[in-house]
Amino acid sequence: MILYEHPFNERIRYMIRLEYLFQQLLTFSKSPSAEGLHVAFAILFQIMDVCDRGDCRNWVLQEIEKQKASLESYRTFPDIDEQVLNATIQKLNQVSQQLASARKPGSHIRENEWLLSLKNRFLTPGSTSAMDIPSYTAWLNGNHQDCLHIFHQLIVPFMPLYNAVSQALSVIREAAIPHMESSKTNGFFEKNIGGRIYQMARIWLSANQRIYPEISANKHVVMIRFFRINDHFKQILMTEPIGFKMALCQI
Repeated sequence: MILYEHPFNERIRYMIRLEYLFQQLLTFSKSPSAEGLHVAFAILFQIMDVCDRGDCRNWVLQEIEKQKASLESYRTFPDIDEQVLNATIQKLNQVSQQLASARKPGSHIRENEWLLSLKNRFLTPGSTSAMDIPSYTAWLNGNHQDCLHIFHQLIVPFMPLYNAVSQALSVIREAAIPHMESSKTNGFFEKNIGGRIYQMARIWLSANQRIYPEISANKHVVMIRFFRINDHFKQILMTEPIGFKMALCQI
C-alpha cells in the first residue's frame, strides 16, 4: 500500500519535508556511481536551504518538549503501560539532548569556501559541469570509496537533527491505530472530528492504481477527495467509492 500523510500544522509539515529529504540523502549517499553522489550533494544543499528558512533546531526541540509534556499527562490513565511510556520519553530526551548540543546545521559546510562555492553553483541549472567547476568533476571522479567516506563525514553533523525529527514524527505516527474507511459515490469523504486538535492524518491506499488523496482539514472536519492520474498525467476525480485506511494522530 502507499502511505500519504497530511500535517495539521506548519511545524509538522516542516518536519515531514526534512525527513523526506534526509531519507533521500541517506539513500543516494551510498550510490555506487559519481552521478548518484552528485544527486546526494544536491539533496544535502536542499536540506541546508530548508534549515535556513527558519530556526529548525528550536522548532524541533519545541515539538519534542511539547510531546514529552503530553506523554507525562498520560501517567494518570489506568491502562497506560508505564514501561513503554518511560522508554518513549527516554528516546525523546536522548535525541533532544543531542540536538541541543549540536552546532547549527550546515555550519561545517559554510566554513569551507570550496563547499560553499559548490552549493551556490547548484542554484544555476547545469553550472556544475566540468566547464564551470572542473575541481568538482575531479573530486567526483577520484577513488569512489574515498569520496563516499568524505561525503559521509559531511552528513554526520546533520544526524542529530535527523534523529530528532525522525523520533518526534515516530511518536506522532504511533499515537493512532488506522481504521478502514470508504468515500462516497460523489468522490468525497468527510469525517467530523468535533474540535479535536490533531497533528497528522495518515491515509493508506492500494498500490499500482495511481489513486491519490487530496486532503483538507480544520478543527471540525477532515475532507478527502480521491483522484487518479492517468498515463497522460490527467487528473480524474474518482466518483466510485474508494476503500482506504486512515489514522488521525494526536499526542
